[in-house]
Amino acid sequence: MTDVAVRPAERIPEPVDTPDRRPTRADRIFQAVMLVILAAAVLVRFSAGQDLWLDEAQSVAIAKLPLTGHGPTMFTGLREDGSPPLYYLFLHFWVGAFGTGNVAVRTLSALFNLAAAGPLYLLGRRLVGTRAAQVSVVLYITSPFALRFATETRMYSLIVLLTTLGGLAVERALRRPSVLSAVYVSLCAGGLALTHYWCLYLLLTVGGWLVLLWWRPPFLFRADRANAARAAAGGPGVDEATADAVADALELTGLPTDPNLLVAVGPPDAGARAARHSALAGAARDAAAGRRPRFPAGGRRGAFTALAGIVGGAIVFSPWLGEFRFQSKHTGTPWGEPASYAAISHAYGQWAGGPSTVGRILLLFVTCLVALGIAGRGLGGRFVLFDLKGSEPARTLFFLSTGTLFVAVTAGQVVGNAWADRYTATAFVPFLLVIGLGATVVRSERFFRVTVVICALAGVLGGFSDVRMQRTQASEAAAHLRLDARPGDVLLVCPDQLGPGLARTIPAGLKAHLIPTWAPPDRVNWVDYAQRNKAADPIALAKRAVAEAGPNHQIFLADSGSYRTYETLCLSIQEELRSLRPKANLEMEQGEPAKVYENYQLVRYQP
Repeated sequence: MTDVAVRPAERIPEPVDTPDRRPTRADRIFQAVMLVILAAAVLVRFSAGQDLWLDEAQSVAIAKLPLTGHGPTMFTGLREDGSPPLYYLFLHFWVGAFGTGNVAVRTLSALFNLAAAGPLYLLGRRLVGTRAAQVSVVLYITSPFALRFATETRMYSLIVLLTTLGGLAVERALRRPSVLSAVYVSLCAGGLALTHYWCLYLLLTVGGWLVLLWWRPPFLFRADRANAARAAAGGPGVDEATADAVADALELTGLPTDPNLLVAVGPPDAGARAARHSALAGAARDAAAGRRPRFPAGGRRGAFTALAGIVGGAIVFSPWLGEFRFQSKHTGTPWGEPASYAAISHAYGQWAGGPSTVGRILLLFVTCLVALGIAGRGLGGRFVLFDLKGSEPARTLFFLSTGTLFVAVTAGQVVGNAWADRYTATAFVPFLLVIGLGATVVRSERFFRVTVVICALAGVLGGFSDVRMQRTQASEAAAHLRLDARPGDVLLVCPDQLGPGLARTIPAGLKAHLIPTWAPPDRVNWVDYAQRNKAADPIALAKRAVAEAGPNHQIFLADSGSYRTYETLCLSIQEELRSLRPKANLEMEQGEPAKVYENYQLVRYQP
């Protein structure tokens, strides 16, 4: 995901890394503050000890099944769940070594999450420069979005890790076309497809961009090629209109009009201004620009190599193709509905920090940084020139991120798949790099420090709040059952999606059943889900529960009416049980969605 094949020799003005200089007291304070914030962000990733909700508990229940045998295996569970196997294989061996405790199973995601920081920095350094790469890593480590899914026993942190590795592989293929480069891309592409099916949307988007890059590169980068040609001929690296606009802006701001003197040399004080007019400024510019990566172009061969690697990912995925076909036909996402294209802008808000007050503050900062990264050019101090055509590499990165979301929404509307904010982790990495680049455009060190500290601190605070949110009422329900239930009592779980979380907490001796399958509560079977629930007979299910409980045992019903395909089933069972056993008590009230993610009520029907 790079523009190395078409990057012009020089762009004026170009956001560059700050040249080497002696650290000031302000630098040391800034570094100390950032170290504290980053340390806190790392600790937050290991702080979630609350009970697992549906997706997490289901993941653990599947992963702890044996890989082979005559009974249910992990692959049987995956077929019924509708998921690919790679993350579950990692989790299988992890729980075998460290157990299935809440903190233990979430630690794997935290480690994947932190491991992604290294390749993210390498990818950023090659695409957007060293300083922007550092900012991208900082904003990733402190991101509420990243923090939330670092504490969830799901595959989203692994997706981010594989996306960064895939980005490095594609960049290498564009820069150094070879069979080995194509193999690297194939392994990453296949790994992504075997981790989450939404990654197919990312691969389709990147593949489409590579086709354009191979087939019609001037269509994507005509302006950049023209600028490079002018620079090679000894002229300015921009067209005359842009050069005039830059000169006018510099004159209005009181900055030097010689492009060679447009450098970042620290705070905009009198000494810095004088340095811009000295020969030292040119040397500083050269030193800083030298740290910007300028790789040799791979041309159309590089694009073809990367594209061949993505196609080769199908070979890595092929052993799972039969299961994928079955899941596509029989599982899907019956729990949700397809999204509209408004979900794309909603995803930006989720990446920034979510719907909380802190998240909305972060969204304002992130929106400005995205605009700066795509279209901004630092003139010096606090002044910025905006080019509405945008520039590389931010333009391509933003296209890949937004294009993936667009493909996801379109595919969902065509085949009926649901949208979930957590799935957008597939497109998160390019967006991070755009933000990191945007933070380095403005040449004011004060602006840079304040922006990074505010975004990082707000991210950790907002992320900690999200991480500490109660995810299920399973422990509360289990406490009531330990107090009031006896061995042999019947527990009905309606909808069945409440079962996996409850199964980890309820006392032994209860006859627990999912509605309508009457299966044990540890796993949900998504095969032909909507049709099965529609065909269920609530009266027959209620009578079956009464018959199993007999005259001496109680019936407990954990239910919620807010689940798709269960709009009337649970309520009908509740009404039938009340008619058969009028002596009913509400043991646990349903929690508020703003305070607990998976919320439901617990009703007791006495003999």
